[in-house]
Amino acid sequence: MKSTIVAVAKGATALMLLLGAAMPASGADPTPATPASMARGKAVYMRECVACHGDKGNGDGPGAHIVNPAPRNFELGVFKLRTTPSGAPPTDQDLFRTITQGVPGTAMPSFRELPEQERWALVAVVKQFASIEAKTKPIDIPAEPRVTPVLLERGKAVYTGLKCFNCHGAEGRGDGSSSLTLKDDAKKRIWAPDLTAGAFKSGKDPKALYARIATGLDGTPMPSYAAEASPDDIWALVEYVRSLVRK
Repeated sequence: MKSTIVAVAKGATALMLLLGAAMPASGADPTPATPASMARGKAVYMRECVACHGDKGNGDGPGAHIVNPAPRNFELGVFKLRTTPSGAPPTDQDLFRTITQGVPGTAMPSFRELPEQERWALVAVVKQFASIEAKTKPIDIPAEPRVTPVLLERGKAVYTGLKCFNCHGAEGRGDGSSSLTLKDDAKKRIWAPDLTAGAFKSGKDPKALYARIATGLDGTPMPSYAAEASPDDIWALVEYVRSLVRK
């Protein structure tokens, strides 16, 4: 079973867009999709992604039942990893970034080895599945502050004030009182990440973590805190969370 899961994860679970980084991915924005590029993207999708995401992109591929979290159903148009406001579709760069770097802590591997044109072609295919047409502007992310003991104390206070411990636990180990009852938008059981492990779904880049807190993870119990916390508070929380990672 383990070898089967590994094979599915590496060879066929492309694009399970769950936590993309906020820093720009390598590569320029793609040219507009053409019939030729879409055909190329669909060929790559059928080779790399269909086993988990299904031939229609609705997350019902033959290997979907052996991976958790479940593969994303692109037809719903709900994406976890974005630099756009909660409820908005991701940018093309968001999708490209997730395809390129994968999603740590899940079965979604990095597809960095694919030619860049193929990754951009996959972006176009995912957008077609999700009926994404208009472009959405990403949020503004201020410059990262200098980390000081005072900033970390402020971050700890924000962690407590926002009740992050309910899910992630007092020490960030994913063992909060609500962690045993979490479900995604498909009513499937999910778990609060162990922050101390450092396997952040969008990578370890600080701006990626800022985006996760500010925009939330649509389709999960993790909300956007843009209305509850100031940019300075969010940065303090980011640095506090980073300080919890086991050395």
